[in-house]
Amino acid sequence: MSAAPCHHRPRQPFAATYLAGSCGILAGLRDELAQVEELAARAAHVVRAGGTVYASLNFGHLAQVETAPARHGNPGIMKAHGGWASTDFDIVGPGDMVFTNDCARKVRAARDRGGYIVAVTTCYINNEFRAAGLTCPNEDDLLLRDVASEVLHSHVPAEQGLCRAAEIPNLTLCPSVGTGTGALFWMLNAALASRLADEPGARPSRARQYLDVLGERVEALEEYVGPIQELAQTMAERVLAGGTWHVRSPEFAGLESELHWVECGPMIVNNGPWEAARPNILLLSAVSPAHPEEVALAVAKEREGALVVAIAPTRPTAPASSGSLLAAVAAGFDSLSPEPDGVIRIDSHRDAICPTTALVANIIQQMICAQWTEEMICRGASPGFFRGINQVGGRDHNAAGMQRFHERGY
Repeated sequence: MSAAPCHHRPRQPFAATYLAGSCGILAGLRDELAQVEELAARAAHVVRAGGTVYASLNFGHLAQVETAPARHGNPGIMKAHGGWASTDFDIVGPGDMVFTNDCARKVRAARDRGGYIVAVTTCYINNEFRAAGLTCPNEDDLLLRDVASEVLHSHVPAEQGLCRAAEIPNLTLCPSVGTGTGALFWMLNAALASRLADEPGARPSRARQYLDVLGERVEALEEYVGPIQELAQTMAERVLAGGTWHVRSPEFAGLESELHWVECGPMIVNNGPWEAARPNILLLSAVSPAHPEEVALAVAKEREGALVVAIAPTRPTAPASSGSLLAAVAAGFDSLSPEPDGVIRIDSHRDAICPTTALVANIIQQMICAQWTEEMICRGASPGFFRGINQVGGRDHNAAGMQRFHERGY
């Protein structure tokens, strides 16, 4: 299919712009490697002294699932203590350590009674490193340095989205917090697990090793830009012909959630009835090669006539083999992450730790969303996007946008 005529098509495809922004976040995290190693050394000392290292780097849709204790590849060293609006700092005692996105009186109180608080920047929480007036103020107008022992930067942009379009003003498009927060979470876990396993002076450091593997896989997604451009044209034509767009990830809900009712995300996703007679789109985002429910869903919806797109890893020994999700669809993208548990192997852990499956898959699905947005704009049909309710004016923007969405269907 040839690209739709468009007098305002950007010089760089939106898919490539999103990918470049993702690579920029990972490049920024390289500047934090020394601090990550220092923090891992401190955390290892806390554990050896009988203290607890807590983690609530989970403000965000994908981050809540990616950092959960039950996530494959989580070594279980850092203890969860709640999430967005429900973090428990009363359990933090003298000598404990916390990595958190939170910024509130309870965080400061934990620090003041002897906990070591590492505030990790996120787009959702106001801080002293961004322009005033963008993000809603924290409790008592607190900023990170008011509550923390030190600050660790995730390199997620304050407005989160990695694409901009003049036709969708005052808003960035396609979220990125999962990349910055997720990568940093696994870097910290890799470094901490290494320290506790007495791998002194591991070269390269385990945090660097994780970032290297993730970075190489993300950079390799450049080859998907062309196929995504072709796919996005078909997606746009289907939506304008009355189709809806649903995303599903039955095994790993974090991927679906990162496109559904999310800051900087499109209003159309999972926001309309699925009627088989319509030219619908189903995107299946997976962390396993052949989760039975996902494969069955792909087969069923293709039989209905839907455009089914899949993102999944392949088995190391049998790429896109029979019975796999990618083999079940006409449009599929390998997430280049065949390891089910992770990419870091440490002798004291039976299984590998620190996966890349969800982070790479999310970048691919955001590239698809970004390019679909470009194709819609080029057809004179700019789609609605959500603004974060943490941002000033977010609720009003979303209320008006949802009204337009229900009038147009996108």
